[in-house]
Amino acid sequence: MPCPHCATPSAPGARFCHLCGRRLEALGDGLRVGDRRVVTALFADLVGYTRLVDELDPEEVRARVDGALTALAQAVVHFGGTLEKFIGDAVLAVFGVPSAHDDDPLRACLCGLEMQAALGRYVTGDDQPLRLRIGIATGEVVAALREVAGTSSVALTGDPMTTAARLQGLAEPDEILLDDATVLAAEPRIGVDHLGERLLRGQRRPIPVHRLRGERLLLSHPCREAAPLIGRDPQKARIVEILRRAGETGRGGAVLLRGEPGIGKSRLLCEMEDEARAAGFAWMWLDNTPHGMESPYRAVRHMVDWLADEQGVQAGIVARRLLFGDDVMPELEPDMTRLMLGAVVALARDSEMSLLPEEGWETGIHDLADQAEFRTGLELATRVWVSRMVADKPRCIVMDDFHWIDPSSRFLMDIMIRISADLPLVVLAGSRPPATADWVNLPHVEVFDLPGLDEAATEELGTAVAGAALDSESARWLYQRTAGNALFVGEIMRMLLETGRLEQVGEHLRIDQGAARRGVPLSLRALLGSRIDALPPAQRGALEVASVIGMTFSEPLLMALCGDGLDADDLRGLEDAGIISSVEEPGTPPNQWRFRHQLFVDAAYGRLLADRRRLLHGALADLLEAPEVNTDAADLARHRVAAGDAVRALPLLERASREAAAVGAMAEAEAFARAAAEIRGGAVAPAGA
Repeated sequence: MPCPHCATPSAPGARFCHLCGRRLEALGDGLRVGDRRVVTALFADLVGYTRLVDELDPEEVRARVDGALTALAQAVVHFGGTLEKFIGDAVLAVFGVPSAHDDDPLRACLCGLEMQAALGRYVTGDDQPLRLRIGIATGEVVAALREVAGTSSVALTGDPMTTAARLQGLAEPDEILLDDATVLAAEPRIGVDHLGERLLRGQRRPIPVHRLRGERLLLSHPCREAAPLIGRDPQKARIVEILRRAGETGRGGAVLLRGEPGIGKSRLLCEMEDEARAAGFAWMWLDNTPHGMESPYRAVRHMVDWLADEQGVQAGIVARRLLFGDDVMPELEPDMTRLMLGAVVALARDSEMSLLPEEGWETGIHDLADQAEFRTGLELATRVWVSRMVADKPRCIVMDDFHWIDPSSRFLMDIMIRISADLPLVVLAGSRPPATADWVNLPHVEVFDLPGLDEAATEELGTAVAGAALDSESARWLYQRTAGNALFVGEIMRMLLETGRLEQVGEHLRIDQGAARRGVPLSLRALLGSRIDALPPAQRGALEVASVIGMTFSEPLLMALCGDGLDADDLRGLEDAGIISSVEEPGTPPNQWRFRHQLFVDAAYGRLLADRRRLLHGALADLLEAPEVNTDAADLARHRVAAGDAVRALPLLERASREAAAVGAMAEAEAFARAAAEIRGGAVAPAGA
């Protein structure tokens, strides 16, 4: 494989690059026997390669092309992608293997833009620079180890690989084309032109195609166009009260909304914009992203850019005005000014922000003597900046996804929250648990742990998304499947609408539960997959095996299936990650565990390749047939069917049908009988026969 750092081809099996010495992160790292996963594929092809071959010596062609490919490879590595392969003058990269991220489609889009910029900076030595055509597509692939002629490699098989290549072939030079799934996942952080449907080479049906224009700066959160806020009235009322008090007294504070992904933190924060503006507050939304954590002072730059847009001036001008304006300088002692100037210049240099003389900045400002002076100057500048920012008007600042804030900005944001108690400033932050910042214990900070919506609120949200009321059974199913996670509810209902799995029955909508039971929207599979990939290998493997058992599982049974690779601490780790919880209910046997959401079961189970699924179901059925285990015929039959063991599944299905009919469960009896008939290849036997 090529080195992801310098793009030098390496020998098969090599663990380190022979040129730069970096470790080779193989695509197969983290894969045991393979799995199914959602990825975003990026295919980039150099335009002008043929011209170079015709005009230049082969050695010079190789040097120029290798230099260009190195620039492209570095862009892939920067955004957390994996170089799958080089194909002549083309690059195939994947985002989501071996580890998935919450925002792989967005990362791929930003990588494509950076590839274009990097190639523009790369000088080929003539007046006809190389250009790029790029295609990006998102979807499910099978990632599995392939053994050919004694050499092992990872093969990715699935539509996104082919679609990305076809989109690249359709693109014009300097154009990036995207499929529908990528746009849906990356919006609203990207701007696109919709090009309509196109028939790609080798495909039977046309697909929607989009041209990537560039990255968009969010001025608010996209949830402003979403369904109405449901089930969060107490938290909203409390935040409104904090805003009102800060407006009246000039003494603010901070609120931390803490909860699992999709629970509705961003939605509630977004809802506060109208309330804040109505109370006379200026508004600011700072979003944080996982791919932005490596960008120094990203959140600070975002704050400066927001104020610059708000005031209609350049970023350097607004920074100079707030920190060193004429009404500020008389209050600053010379030594304070020196420390602040030195710190700001260092911050600007690290964050690649230009401080231009025409914006009022001096040239030749000396660096500070040491790190202690830098931190002192930075703290002084932060205090001046924040106090000046709210001097004319109270302000509400949102820090969404605070768990992803870049480390260099965290120090400054911590200071801002600490001093908000004495300023007309309210800071609203959203974070996944645990929130480890010291400021959460300050007296002027309130923490709201957001639970899932209750059953009534889940039904109300499902009805709002569907546009009509759900029947009681469908509403109950939706709550059981999502545990009231607002994102899960919305995505599942949209998937049901798009796939026609909602049936109008009288005045209500009924969910086709049989068709929808294993259906997980692509967006949720990517989100849940990233959480699974973030787990240590033992916990990840345990989760996949537990999904074969079902929603509830016993610790001894899971241990028996996993063998020596699992211990009790791994289960505690899955509990800390918010994926499973211990069952402590009256009459329940000890050491029982339950998945927090049915969707986690489906996502983990959906990652397993078919062969491994069958092996695990067969091994589980063998354990359940032990004399000391009291297993009903229906559960045992399910595992024998899933294992492909028709011989042993048939009598179990017939027995399960008779037992269900004996207690009046005719629908279940018919289902078991139908499954048995499918195995025999005959007609459905009468229930209870």
